[in-house]
Amino acid sequence: MQFIEKLAGMAPVMNRRADYLDPSAPEFAADVVDEIQLVLVASGHEAGQYCVLGPDPWQVIWNDDRSGFVSFLEGRRCLLVWRSPVGNKEMQVDLLARLAKHASRLKKSVFAMEVNKTTCDAGVQLGMFPIWTGTESYIDLDTWSLRGGKRKKIRWARSHALALGIEWREAFPFSDIHDRVGITRVEELWKAERPERRTNSFLRTSFEELADLRRYFVAEEHGEIIAFVTCTPVNEEGWYLQDIVRAGDAPRGALEGAMAHAIDTFQKDGYRFVSNGALPFWRPDEQWSDPNQFGVVGNQVLRFFNRQYRFRGINQFRSKLEPDRVTSLYVLRSRRVISPRVGWSLIKLLNRKMPTTSDSFSWVSREAPSRRGDRRPHES
Repeated sequence: MQFIEKLAGMAPVMNRRADYLDPSAPEFAADVVDEIQLVLVASGHEAGQYCVLGPDPWQVIWNDDRSGFVSFLEGRRCLLVWRSPVGNKEMQVDLLARLAKHASRLKKSVFAMEVNKTTCDAGVQLGMFPIWTGTESYIDLDTWSLRGGKRKKIRWARSHALALGIEWREAFPFSDIHDRVGITRVEELWKAERPERRTNSFLRTSFEELADLRRYFVAEEHGEIIAFVTCTPVNEEGWYLQDIVRAGDAPRGALEGAMAHAIDTFQKDGYRFVSNGALPFWRPDEQWSDPNQFGVVGNQVLRFFNRQYRFRGINQFRSKLEPDRVTSLYVLRSRRVISPRVGWSLIKLLNRKMPTTSDSFSWVSREAPSRRGDRRPHES
């Protein structure tokens, strides 16, 4: 509820154009941030949907009453949708149809990535081609605990770090200079280990983005930050463990402990769930599943994406946090065969520098946001 209370003090939503006639016409997200944020609070349902508020040139198509939207990036030969349309099941079906119609007018391919079963089925009805590509996993906070055998790997790792003197807490990098410097240092060390981590994709790791919405949890050794978790809202009831980052010399259990501390905090604050995000080609009963269904060019795109984000490594670490429930994820493509030019256009959307479309995302001089529960900034 704190998001709705916070947004109530923002500029009113009633500033949309009076001559707005076609709700299917796309708008740049940066021009309607307040509306988007209100809809996300009420109807967001998947990890990563808040990226539409980031500095990339996202466009949105609304439903008739502007209570739901689908967001996309536009390339030279394709449109890229990341996660399902925001809204209930009926809205998701309608919004995907509006997007498909818009793409047809532009004569561009559509790729809807990591979407749910509802959106997948809607795409099939529209003549699109689906491929199963992974799982999103959730922790139910009503029953969250590290006791017992279900999450013993996390508990053992945390105990190991605790014995070494590691401590965990929530951090406030935009009101505490110690936290800001420490998190910046760890992120830079983490990126220095592998060149591909310096991606300019919208999937980049950058704790500075969406600073007024995110929460941060750190592991410290002798007062120095050595690992952190950046958490982004899913909606008013849950959070996404988005970026999990550690210094190369951080001991085993430091990062696992930061994840557990974040979940403990959200549980105490009265939230209902935490998403561990999309795990590409992972099932609860398998560590890895290779689909090999994309065709020649599609598999080249997949190999590029795998090199960039190292699916196996992501899954191996995140799957330690055994979920309470999972949902299947799919990629939809509007054409059966992916041509080399379309494949290259998709890769550029997945990994290129995006221009900032609005200065409304600047984190400089922002204060730490108000949150649910009684919390105080870290005292140096």
